Amino acid sequence: MKKVITLIATLAIALFSFSALGVGADAEENYYSVVLKNNAQVEKFKGDLSLTDAEIVYEVPEIGYYQVKGTAGDLNQIKGFKGVQAASLSLSWDLPESQSIEFSGDLDLSGDLSGDLNGDLLEEAGMEMPQFWPIQWDIQRITENGASYAEHTGSHDTVVAVIDTGINPTHIDLAPNLVEGSKNFVPAGGFQGTEPSETGDPGNFVDLHGHGSHVSGSIAGAGNGMLGVAPDLGLRAYRVFGTSSAESAWIYKAMIAAADDGSDVLSMSLGGWDLFGQTFVKNDDGKWENAGNDVADYVAYKRAAKYAEDKGAVVVVAAGNDGLDLSNNNQVMNYLNEEYGSENVQFRGTAKTVPAQLSNVVNVSATGPNDVIAEYSNYGAGQIDIATVGGDTRLYNQYASEGRLDEYLDNLMHYFEFNLSADSASDTGYYFSVGTSMATPKVSAVAGLIIDQNNGELSPAQVKRELLKGAVDKVNGQERKLFGNGHLNAFKAVQ
Repeated sequence: MKKVITLIATLAIALFSFSALGVGADAEENYYSVVLKNNAQVEKFKGDLSLTDAEIVYEVPEIGYYQVKGTAGDLNQIKGFKGVQAASLSLSWDLPESQSIEFSGDLDLSGDLSGDLNGDLLEEAGMEMPQFWPIQWDIQRITENGASYAEHTGSHDTVVAVIDTGINPTHIDLAPNLVEGSKNFVPAGGFQGTEPSETGDPGNFVDLHGHGSHVSGSIAGAGNGMLGVAPDLGLRAYRVFGTSSAESAWIYKAMIAAADDGSDVLSMSLGGWDLFGQTFVKNDDGKWENAGNDVADYVAYKRAAKYAEDKGAVVVVAAGNDGLDLSNNNQVMNYLNEEYGSENVQFRGTAKTVPAQLSNVVNVSATGPNDVIAEYSNYGAGQIDIATVGGDTRLYNQYASEGRLDEYLDNLMHYFEFNLSADSASDTGYYFSVGTSMATPKVSAVAGLIIDQNNGELSPAQVKRELLKGAVDKVNGQERKLFGNGHLNAFKAVQ
């Protein structure tokens, strides 16, 4: 059994790269994000920019966003342009983080298992039990052992846009629900020219990583090997990752495109940190220099989320996997300095994880077995909207720390701690993973069910109200800090 570690919600590269910070590197070219005060300023901005050595390399005009390539000196000039609201170093995003374990297909299980192991409720819903239903404890929890399927399973009239690493278009549990219109936003050359295999073909949405296929299976796995929460909803892929990092600009562009395409839900199992204070870097003379912040990208994210909402889409996002109280700024800043700072780089002020802490999105924390908050999941009073199963790592980490990881894997203990879903490696492949990434698509699926059951007539605000009030097992008091309005329940949403 193989353990695979990848990354999902990492701090933007901008915050800890000396050259990227621009300090002592005025002649070095970097990528910068620029947001204009309004679209009436575009021609003036382009005219002013022509007087510098910088050039536009990517643009999202719908939200007044322009990514430019130039030097720190160019950036200083751009900040002074009359029509510019904010300009700062562009944020780059690494591939989504999760702990993942390959699935051998072994279902020779022993022990006291619970749930709808024989598919009794599936049979009542007129559905055949797929092969791996007995170990889909996460989907069983959310659907009340499949009871929600008898009420509503969705339709292709409602589409969830998966903004991620793409989707495996030939997987037996994804292909049946993949609708037309999937797109690729990774340009030719990939991330800053480091991925020569990327051609920039807008139709190449094939998942090269597995993460996007995994979350898609949780939404609308068709029941050939596994079931998603809403096994008949439509899926559409918006690929913003290749095999390396992604520019924030590609994510904004994908959000705009998904909204313009009429997607009903934007499912975004990604995130990172935006610094609102300042980054300080110690120069060669031992003095601290102000290297700026990430305000421009935050403004662009806010605009993209509002654009999607104005177009009628509900945006569902992951709270992040840092195990932090997002309402405790001291804890957040200490974490950022410990993880990404150094004796020569310090972060001061405030920071937010985005898109999770935007005001108009649905922010999802993750739980493990028995509705316990996952040990990796972010949380915070007033920060979390809803919680659901993303798997946990408590037992995994315990056994690993004791040098007994082989025992954990040999006894298949991950089957009931991690979540199973589709893979991109083969048309019949699956793997186990955990993370707020795995929780987010399940909330996206239930939002889609609510929309579909109401024939698309609800506004995003109404969908959110139904989701957070009627589609949860409610919690009270201090539990709201962990679980928001409560634990996701698909059966309550559609009954």
